[in-house]
Formats: sequence, C-alpha cells, structure tokens
Amino acid sequence: MKYINSSILLVVMMSLAACGGSSSKGSSSNNAGPVGGDIVDETPSGGTPTDETPDGETPTGETPDGGTPVGETPGGETPDEVTEPVAVRMILIGDGGSGSAGAYAVGEAVAKVCAAKGCDLVLGLGDNIYESGVSSELDPQFEEKFELPFAPIDLPFYMVLGNHDNSGFFGGDGANNSNGDYQVDYHYRDALHPDQPRQTQRWNMPARYYRVAKGGDAAAPLIELFAVDSNQVAGGFPDSDENFSYNSYGLAQAQWLKDAMANSKAKWKIAFAHHPYVSNGSHGNAGNYDGVPGFVAPVLAGSRYKAFLEETICDKADFFFAGHDHDLQWLMPVASCGKTGFVVSGAASKTRSLENRDDNAVYYEKGDSYGFVWVEIKGDKMLGEVYQVDPDDAALGLGSFSAPQPAFRREQTQMAAVGLPESDGFTNPLEGESNFDVTDQEGNLDPVQTQFAAGFATLAGAIPEENLAGVVAAVGESGNALLEVVDSLLSGLQGAATEQNPELVLAGGERASQALLYALQNLQSAIPAPSAEGLPAPFDQLAAAMEQFTGEAGNGDDVTSADLRSLTDPLNNLAANIQGIVDSIEEEGGSVPVAGGALSLLSELLFDVTRVIDAVGNVSSSELGQVLVSTTDDLLSNLLLKVVPIEEFAPAEVSSAIGLGPDFISSGLLLVVREVTYTLDTTVLQSLLQGLGGLPLPGLGGLFDGLSGLGG
Repeated sequence: MKYINSSILLVVMMSLAACGGSSSKGSSSNNAGPVGGDIVDETPSGGTPTDETPDGETPTGETPDGGTPVGETPGGETPDEVTEPVAVRMILIGDGGSGSAGAYAVGEAVAKVCAAKGCDLVLGLGDNIYESGVSSELDPQFEEKFELPFAPIDLPFYMVLGNHDNSGFFGGDGANNSNGDYQVDYHYRDALHPDQPRQTQRWNMPARYYRVAKGGDAAAPLIELFAVDSNQVAGGFPDSDENFSYNSYGLAQAQWLKDAMANSKAKWKIAFAHHPYVSNGSHGNAGNYDGVPGFVAPVLAGSRYKAFLEETICDKADFFFAGHDHDLQWLMPVASCGKTGFVVSGAASKTRSLENRDDNAVYYEKGDSYGFVWVEIKGDKMLGEVYQVDPDDAALGLGSFSAPQPAFRREQTQMAAVGLPESDGFTNPLEGESNFDVTDQEGNLDPVQTQFAAGFATLAGAIPEENLAGVVAAVGESGNALLEVVDSLLSGLQGAATEQNPELVLAGGERASQALLYALQNLQSAIPAPSAEGLPAPFDQLAAAMEQFTGEAGNGDDVTSADLRSLTDPLNNLAANIQGIVDSIEEEGGSVPVAGGALSLLSELLFDVTRVIDAVGNVSSSELGQVLVSTTDDLLSNLLLKVVPIEEFAPAEVSSAIGLGPDFISSGLLLVVREVTYTLDTTVLQSLLQGLGGLPLPGLGGLFDGLSGLGG
C-alpha cells in the first residue's frame, strides 16, 4: 500500500493507541510511512516496534543488555532520567537480501557472537531484498529473504534502503525510489493488515530516513544513529518522479540531516546508509563510482552524493557505516571528511573480490568472504570486531561458538573534529568558487578540473589589472559550468536511451539549466557596466555583448515555451560577439594576450554547448549520433587546443605552476575525449536510436527558464 488517506491513518493510530502497539507519524504525499524524521528507541527484541506518536510525544522502551535507552524528538516531551547502560553494542550487516546459504550462515554466526559478547541492535545497510525489491508490504520475499535467514538474531533491525530495493527497470538500477516505500510500509504492516501480521517485530524502518538514540539519558544519549536514504542521491539514474528529485527530496533530506546532526545531544553520532563514501571494493569511491569520471557523468559517478555527505555528515559524525560493496572494510579517515571513520560491511549474503585495494588506506579489508562487523560503544571508546563467516565450516568460521574469534579487532578513542569548513556543495551547487571541481578522497582536485578552475584562478592572480583579472577568473568558473551543462545533458540522454524513459532527458536538462544560468550570471557579474571605468578597450565591449544577449533571450515568446533552436540563437550570438572582441584584441596587439586567450576559449565553449543543446532538443533526428559524437569531440578538443596558447602567454613565474600544457592534455582530457566519443558511438547512440527511434522527446524550453532575468 503506497498511498493512505488521512481517515485511514486516523483509524490506524486510534487502534494502535488502544492496543499499545506502534503508531505511524502520518503519511507523506507519496508513501504510507513518513519520508523522514525522528524515531524513538525500540522495546526489547521480539516486542512491539517503535512507539512513535504524531504529536512529538516520546515514550521509552527497554533494550536487551542493560539499561533503558532514550529516544528524543525535538520539541517533544522527554522521559524521566534513566540508568545509563554499560555499553551499546551493534551488528553491521549489509546487502543481506538474497536468501542465500551465506545469509543463513551469517544469521547463525551473528546469533553466536551476540550470545557470547552481547548485542543490542542490528543495522541493516541496504539491498534488503534482491534483486529488485518487493512489490508490496505483503510480498512473501520479506519472509523468504529477511525473516527466515536472520531468524536466529532476536534483536531489533534498523534498516535503510539500497539501490536494489529501489529498482525500476532492472535489478539494482535504483531508478524507481517509490518502490522502496513498500519497505517502509512493512514496518507498519500489522496496522495496515491486521489479518496478515509480520512474522516478527524485528524490522524497523519507520521512514526512508530517520534518527534513533540509544543509551544515556534524555539530555545526553550515549549514541544517536542517523539512517540515511542514499539511493535518491547516489543512484546511478535520475528518478523521473518529481517527488524524488534533488530539488525536492534531496534538499529536504540534506536539510533534515544537517539540522539533526546540529541539534543532537548524543556523545557519539553515527550515520549509516547503503552507498559508501570511500571503498576499495568494486564500486569504489563516491565521485568515481564504478570508475566513471565525475567530469563525464556526475550523477552516475556519485559526485552529488559525495557533496551531500561532505555537507551533512563529514567531520560531524564519528562514523559512517555502509554496504554496497560485498566485502568487509575498516577504512582510515580521509582529509576531505575530517574525523569521520568508515566501515563497509556488505557481505551478509553475497561476496565479491576487492578490486581497488590501493585506493584508500585501511586498517583491514577482506573480499571473497561472507561476514559482518560487531561494534561496542562505551564511554569515549569504540571497539570493533570483524567476523568472517564460512557456511561450509562446522564452526561457521568463528573458531568457537563459546569464544568466537574475530578476523580483525580494533579499539579507538573518540576523535575530535578537525574543523573542516562548512560546505554547501549539495544544497547550493552553483554558488561559490569551485563547486564544479571534483576532488579525490584526500581533497585533491581531479586533474582535469584542477588545471581548468585553479589554473584560471592562478592566471587571474598574475594579471595586475583588477577588473581584467576578475574577468579571467570568471571565465574559469563559467567554463566549468558550461562543461557541467554538457555532462548533465549527456547523462540524461544516456538514461533515456538505456531506460526507454524520455523524461530522464528533462531530469538532466534541469541540472543543465542551473549550470547554464550560473555560467552566464557569473560571467556577467565580473563585467563592469558600460558606464563604469575599469576595463581597457576592447574588453569594455563585453558588457554590451551581455546586454545584447539578455535582450535577445528575453524577447518574443515566453522563454520556457519558445522553440528550442530560437532560444539557442542568442547564445551563438554571444559567442560570436566574444570572438569579435578576441579578434579586436589581436588587432590592437597591446592588450593582455592571456585574457584574450581565455575569452577565445569561452567563445568556443559557448558554441559547443549550443550545438549539444540543439542536438538533444532534436533527439528524433537521424543525424543525432553524428552530431553528438562530433560535438563532444570538438568541445573537448577545443579545451586541448585553446589552453596551450593561454599558457604560452602566461607570466613565466606562474606558467609552470599552472600546468595547462602537455601534462594537461596527456593526463586528463585526451582520455576523456576517447572515452566519451567511444561510449557515445558504440553504446549510448545505438540504444538511443534503436530504442527511442522517432519518438519525440518533450521540449527542453525549460532549459532556458530564468535567462531573461540575467540583466536584472
């Protein structure tokens, strides 16, 4: 049941209040349980699930292994002071939804370890039901792939969603987030279907994202767990459902998570999700998932997810637990995420080899083995143990049931925040100086983006004329944004071709429109008005060129509904005007050649971007394949050709530091040229032309929404 009206919810809540069971906080617009919010603590394992009320009241419950935990809902009532437990102990299992022999063995092994060492709860790290999630809250796969394999573990499970749980077109694509709502509904199944209750009350997913406190008292819990719905942000394909767009669902979750982290009174803050921030497994690091460069396909590469985590949990959470890669890893903190530590535990029912073992520093890693992680939080200490599981071994790989032997054991003291500056790279991706730069896990910029953005900033610093330096710096920022326009459109086009869903082009177009608007606004803000002093001739013509552009873009029909090709004409005219200024610079001879070269590059990028927009806007054309391949090749080749003369004219003292010459070509863009054109020619375009055929895509007029306001 994916939709519940208010009257049904009222009946459900009243009936639950009468019988003492759990009660839902209410319905969002697109799923039965809440999309995200706060959750209080669980009762002992095997009892009733989370007791949650819509008015913010916060009852308490007991956990096994000592003490009474406390949950806290901001603005709600809190219970009286309770006894602090000795410790909070948890099991980390991810990717456990296959129902395989390995899953059954892991279930038995976890039960043995918990019997020997004590456990309070389990964190389920996504991909709960393979291969394509469930079709309703009554789906028998809940019993087959959760209840039965993990029956020996008599503990509450706190679950998050993975890409397989949100499958749309094929298993694991993560392209249909609404499918994951059924797993939230399973949390409420007893209330929704009293005649078909759950086998046990262990499954806890009161919302797609939520928080829960454990241990301590109301004023200061020992730990607080933040369940993150990573698939909407990290999924490889944009969701065509507007309820799960970055601008609605993504921003709402990011704001919730930032606020929740900020107002938490817990001593330890731990976030958990399906997709990792760093990993030496086959999926790799966010921003470069599955070897995809963020420069080419930022959504597929997880660049947006990387920005999301760096804004919400990095240096705020003590640990980030994830799955997705079917292996076991305990990774060291990285500079770009501050104090936050990382554990990947995705081997609960599937195994896979480690493929990127040199990418990130680790304390421990193991592929090709089932397993899980046991964690104990006590005071300012964290003790973790990694257990490998062998289904064919009588002792399940534990050595002894009475005294299980971990494959790895680590104890550490809670770390202080390193003081990373606050980031808004996800919520405000088009503001700031380097939002289109992609960094590695040590905080170093990607080679291509480094020399493009940072190189232009260095060039600007070497130009004595302040206004002219601002123009050069703006060219660097605008150029990065124009490249983002192309990336977004091609990503949307690839998704449309692969998934037979033309609306994915519009999803890419939405991102592209933001990038294009940012590029032009950034350029315009750096140009003094025609009446202002500052820019020497012929640079003083730039303001007039921008004014002409905004006039052309705003005339005639409404910009959101006019013909696409007529809307790209102003961009071409702007590029021609800028090129005319470049020609004047060459004729004058005395002007700054570095600035002239920068503007020449910008002009070429504008031409190339309009060609891509035209090609995507006329996707039913039989010449689409040739246009896209040639345009992409031309765009990237222009980068190669145009940056070289810029470097040649740069001051000697900064030229070597910029590195826009042969190293730039060989280390980055040449590879991108080859890979992009090969992919377009052999993969994307074949499926596009065969799959979409003559199907006309919806108009991309909205791509230019807001351009008429540039002059204001």
